[in-house]
Amino acid sequence: MPNGEMLNRENSLIWNRREFVTAMATIAAATMARGESLALPSGTQRDVYIVPNFHPASCGWLTTFSKERIYCANSYLSHLDRVRDDPNYEFVLSEINNIIAIMNFQPQRIPELKQRVAEKRVELVNAFFLESGVNLSGGEALVRLGVMGQRWYRKMFGLTPRFAWNIDTCGIHDQMPQIASGLGLEAMIYTRRNPTGRSLYWSVAPDGSKILTLCPGSYTDAGSIFSTKTPLTGAQLHELETFFEKKDGITPAGAPVMVLGGSQDYSLAPTVKEYPSKFLQQWREAEPGRKVRFTTLSKYVDVIRPEIDAGRISIPVFHGGTAYDFDAFWIENQTVKSWYRRDEQALQAAEALATIASLTAKHVYPAQALNDAWVLMCLNMDRNTIWGSAGGMVFVSEQSWDVQDRMMWVKKTTGDAFESAGASLVKEGSNVGLFNPLNWRRNDPVALRLPQGKSLEGVACEALEDGSVLCQVDMPSVSVGGWRLSDKAPAAAVPAEVAETIETKYYVVKMDAATGDVASLKLKATGRELLAGAANRILAERPRKKPDDAGDHMPPIPEQERLATSAEGPSSIQVMKGAVATTIVVSGKFYGGGTLRRSIRLYHDHPRIDFETELNDIPNYTVVFAQFPLAEDIPEVRRGIPYGFSHGAWSAPNPERHGWTKGIVPAVRWTDYSLTGGGGIALFDRGLSGRELDERTAAIYLINAEDKYWGYENAWLSGRGRHLMPYALLPHQEGWEQAAIPQAAWEYNREPVVIAGRAKMEPKSYLTTSGNVVVEAMRREGDHIEVRLAECFGVAGEAEVRLLLPHNGVTFTDLAGRKISSGGKSSRYSFPVRPQQIVTLHFETSTSVAEPEPVTKWDAFVPEQKHPALDTYDASLIGHPPFGE
Repeated sequence: MPNGEMLNRENSLIWNRREFVTAMATIAAATMARGESLALPSGTQRDVYIVPNFHPASCGWLTTFSKERIYCANSYLSHLDRVRDDPNYEFVLSEINNIIAIMNFQPQRIPELKQRVAEKRVELVNAFFLESGVNLSGGEALVRLGVMGQRWYRKMFGLTPRFAWNIDTCGIHDQMPQIASGLGLEAMIYTRRNPTGRSLYWSVAPDGSKILTLCPGSYTDAGSIFSTKTPLTGAQLHELETFFEKKDGITPAGAPVMVLGGSQDYSLAPTVKEYPSKFLQQWREAEPGRKVRFTTLSKYVDVIRPEIDAGRISIPVFHGGTAYDFDAFWIENQTVKSWYRRDEQALQAAEALATIASLTAKHVYPAQALNDAWVLMCLNMDRNTIWGSAGGMVFVSEQSWDVQDRMMWVKKTTGDAFESAGASLVKEGSNVGLFNPLNWRRNDPVALRLPQGKSLEGVACEALEDGSVLCQVDMPSVSVGGWRLSDKAPAAAVPAEVAETIETKYYVVKMDAATGDVASLKLKATGRELLAGAANRILAERPRKKPDDAGDHMPPIPEQERLATSAEGPSSIQVMKGAVATTIVVSGKFYGGGTLRRSIRLYHDHPRIDFETELNDIPNYTVVFAQFPLAEDIPEVRRGIPYGFSHGAWSAPNPERHGWTKGIVPAVRWTDYSLTGGGGIALFDRGLSGRELDERTAAIYLINAEDKYWGYENAWLSGRGRHLMPYALLPHQEGWEQAAIPQAAWEYNREPVVIAGRAKMEPKSYLTTSGNVVVEAMRREGDHIEVRLAECFGVAGEAEVRLLLPHNGVTFTDLAGRKISSGGKSSRYSFPVRPQQIVTLHFETSTSVAEPEPVTKWDAFVPEQKHPALDTYDASLIGHPPFGE
């Protein structure tokens, strides 16, 4: 919940009105039926559509989940009360968990809510389960958020919301137009970082799909209407008209003005009980030239869309993602971001393994359990949750259901699914089963949890400090097999001579003995130097000008002041050589006096370089990052985003590259920096999403240490204690496509699933594809297998899928499952793909799985001792939760 906006908006003025219900609808319908234009004559003041909304952080921000849902239910009901009491009031309602709160605490109001929805005076506006941050999850999680939202609304209300309601996002990535339009939505609305200067425009994704986009300004405009305790004065009404005139300037010619009405975050219905009817009367008398109405988003879109389609309202077209805002959100609380990544990818893998087992063995697909796990993942996509920016009670609470509880539930659900599905596929024995959920043959270094003292027979294995076994296993695409265990315990790496340079099959690495920095990194085959200076140097900084809360705002590196670097104190270097890798361990002290431990793992037979940086007791109000100065200019940057990548220019402008590259940006799994001499360097993460380029220097953010968030302690946000930060480099002499950077990033994130106590079995593949796609989903739904994939290199071409599971035919659908085309059964399926196109295939099966029941209460997921907090209602909790001290 970016509350810095709330603090600055109490004096902002915008107004709405709803004197327009049946009369305008009738006139508009008649006008459009005659093919006449609704565009305004020159000099005519535009109508203003005010869309009242309530904007919380629905899973907790400044209070626990249990109390947050009461604030949300009571506050939304204040708007519903006003609809009941005032015929000129309408509003929009977002987020399923808020409706569930009303169901649980005030069930007698649900029939009334349904009635007002049917009357079109309340709109269920958001097709997604809740309002997420959109930039930090994987692509499939974001799609599931939309699919599950639409299904819930159809089941519980008999309707499908029309819009992607993203009013609190802090930047929109390049694939949102494809995801929103692919879900069948009519428009997307957000409020920050408008790149066009117009309140209406077309957003276009890399594959060419587009969606109508609304960006009218703040979601708390016309604040005086809602916050005033007495009817507005003539001067205040005139000030409001001045505001509307400013809105005219960003609204395309011929279109009425639309504003999102509210006084602040957690905005209630107008304080003046007679508003809005009394306000509308005042307005007609003070400003008769401009009509104002309180309405819903659909009623506004229903007026403008026919005019846009007919060419009578001209709006700009924008390719690419927007800039970002509230940049602290991308660089902090790696605990929640990394855990979310692990749970998300485990859930995707569990669905795939359960699908295979249910169609080839005696295994019942756990449809309800996996569906419920996705519901909890939806909750943990709530903006302040996945941003990591909230009071600590949101993440861990002794009394209330919290983020940690939901993460643990998903972890257990996926673990149970792996165990039961794996046991049905691989016979019991004294060896180990492995499942590769990725759709290509892999042989990357992985750390597996094997029985103590065991290694994989015929595979080089190395024991790691945490008890896992490092190895490289050749595994076919989406395959299950049983590997024989050896009684020979894997040996740990042993100390080796600390030489000035360390050579591997791929690199010549030189360390700085005094600082522990990587002084040089050369490609062994060519001798090409990749670095311009000390790399993997750790820096501690803070903003030169302190923001309201550094848990919300963080300026880019040029606007930060240096506190310390890892080069300022003595470091010791140890080199360890094992069966799989050579590991360099650099130990020293860092800012705040805590231990700094940097490990660098160079593999004997793989080009990836793995880093792990351990930080301890970082002082409050400190941001820490690792830097990699590159030896050549960086013409282009590619950055992983949900279901694709952003592609932007860096060292020189290039209008053909639409991706955003400036300042702190969020990345999903990877960034790739091209170099002028060819090839480039990719930087991978497992939840460390923050990246920044400063001239030729790439930075990955490790921690934004804040002991408190808006006055509330948050252990997950604090720098206290021990923090392990993994990341990796993959230099490549060849192009990034030849280096398969998206696939390599997935490998770094999703290790094979270990199935304990199984027999030896030759690995068998169940899905193969062409090399230009990444499959993110394989699950069972109803009478089909759903497979969802995306073209991964940004190049149009032909894709191929071979499904080696029983099925009868295939249907291509949109993201929501609506049919596009169909065909008969084949041994392989080939189809054209556009750049970064997301493709959904439904393979018909002879048997069906049960449809999951929609969630309408949380009790089944909540630990017993936390039920009292979950179920306790307090009518006094309404409006904005208090800030801490």
